[in-house]
Amino acid sequence: MKMPAVKYARTFPRAGRLVKIMFLSAIMWVCVFAFPYLGYRMFFEEDPDVQRIWAGATLGCLLLGAGARLLIYLIGTKIRCPLCQGAVFQTARCRMNPNARKYLFFSYSTTMVLDMFIFRRFVCKYCGTPFRLRK
Repeated sequence: MKMPAVKYARTFPRAGRLVKIMFLSAIMWVCVFAFPYLGYRMFFEEDPDVQRIWAGATLGCLLLGAGARLLIYLIGTKIRCPLCQGAVFQTARCRMNPNARKYLFFSYSTTMVLDMFIFRRFVCKYCGTPFRLRK
């Protein structure tokens, strides 16, 4: 009788870049959810002075979210899986590993960021290797 193979999580080298991606993703998602609210307040405010304040907040939220997404792209292109050399935060058109995690309504990359926030570990979407952020 054979025992099933257990994959233990490896430590991801240079995990500081992953932490940057985590915080930039949090900023981006806050901006994504705040933008419609700020836009609503901007259009339906009756006082013109307060309307300008909401317009400035809306524009600031838009620029902050776009800047965070740009930084995620620039940093994410350099982060590669140490085993398969796949770009961890860039989506390719290849088949994902069956062990890769994907939450309903989210992409593989967003699922990886959520797993890093909640569990401090993630699974490479290309080779299926589990990684942890700390020992």
